[in-house]
Amino acid sequence: MRLSTSAVLLLGASLLPAAVARAEEPAPNGKDKDKGAEVVVTGTRMPEQSQRATVRVDVVTRDEAERRGATNVAEAIAGQPGVQINPSAYGDIGNPSAIQIQGLDRQRVLVLEDGERVIGDVGGAIDLSRMPLSDVARVEVVAGPMSSLYGTSAIGGVVNVVTGQPLHPGFSGRVRLEGRNRRGVIAQGNAAWRGERTWATLDGNFFRTDGVSLLEDAVDLAMPSRLQGMLGMRLGAELNARTRVQARVRWLHDASEGRQSQVVPGLGTYRIDLPQRTNRFAVHLVELVDLGKGSTLRLALGQQWAFDTTQKDRYESPIDETRDREASLSSLEATGTIADGRRTWVVGMRAEVEKLSQSLTRAELISGSVQTSTIEELVPVTLGSIAGYAQLGWKLFDSLTLLAGGRAEMHLRYGGVAVPRLALSYQPLPSVTVRASVGRGFRAPAAKEIGFAFDHGALGYRVLGNPNLSPETSWGTSGDVSYRSKNGFLVRGSVFANWIDGLIDIDIRPAASQGGIDDYTYRNIGRARTFGAQIDGACTIAGVLRAEAGYSYLWTRDDENQRPLEGRPPHTVVTALRADLPLRLELVLRYRMVTDAFLDEGLRTPGFQTIDARIARPIFRGARAYAGVLNALGAQKDPTRLGDQRPVQGRTLYFGLTADIPAEEP
Repeated sequence: MRLSTSAVLLLGASLLPAAVARAEEPAPNGKDKDKGAEVVVTGTRMPEQSQRATVRVDVVTRDEAERRGATNVAEAIAGQPGVQINPSAYGDIGNPSAIQIQGLDRQRVLVLEDGERVIGDVGGAIDLSRMPLSDVARVEVVAGPMSSLYGTSAIGGVVNVVTGQPLHPGFSGRVRLEGRNRRGVIAQGNAAWRGERTWATLDGNFFRTDGVSLLEDAVDLAMPSRLQGMLGMRLGAELNARTRVQARVRWLHDASEGRQSQVVPGLGTYRIDLPQRTNRFAVHLVELVDLGKGSTLRLALGQQWAFDTTQKDRYESPIDETRDREASLSSLEATGTIADGRRTWVVGMRAEVEKLSQSLTRAELISGSVQTSTIEELVPVTLGSIAGYAQLGWKLFDSLTLLAGGRAEMHLRYGGVAVPRLALSYQPLPSVTVRASVGRGFRAPAAKEIGFAFDHGALGYRVLGNPNLSPETSWGTSGDVSYRSKNGFLVRGSVFANWIDGLIDIDIRPAASQGGIDDYTYRNIGRARTFGAQIDGACTIAGVLRAEAGYSYLWTRDDENQRPLEGRPPHTVVTALRADLPLRLELVLRYRMVTDAFLDEGLRTPGFQTIDARIARPIFRGARAYAGVLNALGAQKDPTRLGDQRPVQGRTLYFGLTADIPAEEP
């Protein structure tokens, strides 16, 4: 079945008046106003206390992220148990900080901002380091297949970056200024105003750092120099007792300056500059309607544009290359809740249209003169989809909750797909929660895989897209048990398993050969399995000392090639200690150990250990000074060691100041 782009949008608009709803928005600071507990929404689209949620959701607040020395989302969640973020694992596509959950990464983990899918990937991976913390209230991470609620790419899990509202009436603001070695400078801040029925915030971020060269006197940069900027505005208004509207507008700019060398036989070594410029614009409009008796309706419109330019600029040579990539996403969604006693329904629809294109401009020396040509590497592709989903949360007993749901999605390119999910939550005691879930996930073929045409005829091959690809599909199951005592002691254990079919990859067998040039294409050729277990805990002692520890085990299998999946460390240990010391000092220590991982037969990545430390102290009302070190042990990649995926940055020292208006400390 094939639909035009306009037909998808019209059909989506016609479904808006249907009584489809979304869970009511949580409190602005992510806390339950009555009980002071953390409130999460990503796992079920309904507000739930995190320790009682039907689906486990891990949360990192902005305060906790700053204690970790983080300046962006990647750094904020890098130390979470069960999560891997390793930019060194993606050197072939530019070192993005992509997340890996349950052994699945790149386009198999869905990244959201306030529930809206983020575009602008790098080689299929959303770079979380391009998402600053300036306007972030918290980051919610859900592991396991979530396609029944969020659609494509939510095979391994979902990361939802949630912004917040101003908490204080009248004017308020916050600023963070920080300096780092390698001439690192960070400035983040926001100014806000909150009236009786309206609020507004202005958010900004600036970051720069020098590149890193791992060899003395080398031209090559293992990590490029980088400059980032962000400007954003968020608005909210209460139109009447039942209706609220919110708007978010944001511009993010990322510029990097990479460099590498190329040895040309007989001519020497040439320097190649690798500048990259990325701009992403996002507009998000939301209307929230209280339908009464606990039922709500949420209508959302989203628009994103991403523009990316990468260059190969040969130093003092006119022989250059420039790639321009453009992407846009238009979305329309109506979601919400219908409260019916012990039953809560979530029903909704979503329509979206995504457009992508990529061109290559090349300057070549032909017959003694420089000639410039432009080709379309990715012929402009339009991907459209419309989906309907429903979920029932049924409190069968006070201690037992059943969650059942599913999603049906129709795509322009390959037709329809349906995915179910079932979850149970049982609380035999107020301090004990037992959860289990099973669900199906899927990933729609990306535009690159459908329409890419990477021409390397001079090297004897081309890579062509395949418009007949089918979606990747998976089954996933998980279970966890947690115990939380009244004095703040917490221990949790969990297991999971995933079976993935139809993995999309380049077929190593040429699809055709002509004139000495082999044509390769994408196919659904892969099958894989992942299994894992995790145990973590935390305790607070005398209100001044908090300790956390976690261990994660991961087993993976590439069934197509009968070997483990590449770059998945089987063992990870994380620990943290936070202490309130005399003289109003706060000390935070974090330790992380990652074991070696399979790369190829006879080749493994080396394991490594890191220690982060931070000390902070209030210096006057509302202001706090801090200093710290990341990766104090100096674990760093060795460029002469094949397959080394240890951190590129090495040891990083920093110091800074935060200030809040009005002051939140006595």
